[in-house]
Amino acid sequence: MRRKNTIFLIGGHLTPAQAIYDGIKNKKNLDIFFVGIKHTILFDKSLSQEYQFAQKNNIKFLPLNTGKLYRFLSVKGIISFLKIPIGFFQALYYIVKYRPEMIISFGSYVSVPIVFWGGIFRIKVFTHEQASIPGLASRITSIFSNTIFTTWKDTEKYFKKISIRDKNIIFTGNILREEIFKSKTDNFKFNKNLPVLYITGGNQGSHIINQIVFKNIKKLSKQYNIIHQTGSNTIFDDYKKATILRETLPAILKARYIIRRGIWGDEIGEVFKKADIIVSRAGANTVYEILVLNKKAILIPITSSSFGEQYENAKIARKYSDTISIISESLLSFSTLNVELKKLQERENTKKIDLPKNASKIIIQTILKNIT
Repeated sequence: MRRKNTIFLIGGHLTPAQAIYDGIKNKKNLDIFFVGIKHTILFDKSLSQEYQFAQKNNIKFLPLNTGKLYRFLSVKGIISFLKIPIGFFQALYYIVKYRPEMIISFGSYVSVPIVFWGGIFRIKVFTHEQASIPGLASRITSIFSNTIFTTWKDTEKYFKKISIRDKNIIFTGNILREEIFKSKTDNFKFNKNLPVLYITGGNQGSHIINQIVFKNIKKLSKQYNIIHQTGSNTIFDDYKKATILRETLPAILKARYIIRRGIWGDEIGEVFKKADIIVSRAGANTVYEILVLNKKAILIPITSSSFGEQYENAKIARKYSDTISIISESLLSFSTLNVELKKLQERENTKKIDLPKNASKIIIQTILKNIT
């Protein structure tokens, strides 16, 4: 009997990983593993989204207990740094034990050990880069990758300088989940006379954004219907705080404030359809989805993102759309947020947004061509 081709999916960006998995999961003769972190943040007890996704879809999950480099000195940073060698030894063990024919990486520090050994053992490595300016982890993994798919055309210049392998760089646009284009649920029922505000900090949530919402929830809910995605972080436990806070609101305001730890599957299509304005971090996947759907948005880039990649993502979004506002994290307050919200309500996008929407198809075809 012919041995199955083993594929490792690796990286902290779940949305593109999920789309590629959906495209290859039913192909014959494939044995797919998801390599990732079981807990999203150091000292956080909540399960990572990739672990939950793997469990839900019955995918074999290989936990990688690795760390990353922080740009500032702290106890957390020191512990994380000391975990880096552990991650490399674990990754070597997984490579030797399961002998993958292919590694498909979706970025973040967790991908570095696996991709490194993939390059050393001459395994086929495919990497998808979401950000306009690659972070440190992406620059390292690019050295060991055979093929790099980029969301933005200008990103390829960062990958041409260093390589230990022959490399293809293919501009595909970002990988889009099909759910964002379809509204299959009707779980968010609101006062139709008020605009809908979708506030999200990404899978991990944003404690800074959440705090602004908590302190001003009565003012906000008098003006807007609110869908608030808090994240599942157990260090700050913002989801619990939000649910307690909601119970203190008058019934009329309570009905306008809906809370979720995360929004996935069919619900995300409904949220995007109903949202009049999105308040979000400037992660590459979220920014691309906002642009493709031509939604009004206030972007609050993470200040500490590697090479300022989130701020660059936000600037690119503003080039494409007149209805994108940027608020610096250091200037974020209810006052600055409220000003931008009012501006966006009166503004319409006059620019044509023409971005690739078939990245999944291109990447899946390339992957399947390289399976022996």
